Amino acid sequence: MTTETSSIIYRREVKEKDLKDFKEVLETSGFFYDFEVETAEDFLKMRFDDGEEESGVRYIMAEDTSVENGKLVGFICFGFDTCTLSSHLLYWMAVHNDYRGKHIGGKLIEKFEEFVISKGGKKIVLETAGRDLYKPTRDFYEKHGYREEGIVPDYYSVGDARVTYVKDVG
Repeated sequence: MTTETSSIIYRREVKEKDLKDFKEVLETSGFFYDFEVETAEDFLKMRFDDGEEESGVRYIMAEDTSVENGKLVGFICFGFDTCTLSSHLLYWMAVHNDYRGKHIGGKLIEKFEEFVISKGGKKIVLETAGRDLYKPTRDFYEKHGYREEGIVPDYYSVGDARVTYVKDVG
């Protein structure tokens, strides 16, 4: 399924050309360590190689169609929590720095939530970092109705807590 907003389309398909643009999206965001970029790339490769059903990894991609051959400019990566009856996990989300402020992140969250609801999902859980760098990220989730449910101090590293957010959607 593909939906349009100006020159940005949102699609569930993962294309081979996404593998090239994906790293750039993560790196330009300025939020991820190199090892996190590698892990996120592994998720995408697993999804591309094994398919959505086998891998359990799902994406919604934001593509700028005004760029020749299209350009991946953002994504949200998620999956069903197989240890639950109706909860989903948001694994990764990023928007290319050149495309910030264009409501792409908000549209990705909206489409993700619509997908979860369409599958009978009731709850979304995500985690993010507690570093100051991530304050805008935490504000973003709160703006979209996610509530902070827990903090694990020094989780990612000393001084960098894991902050868990939850949203009831069904």
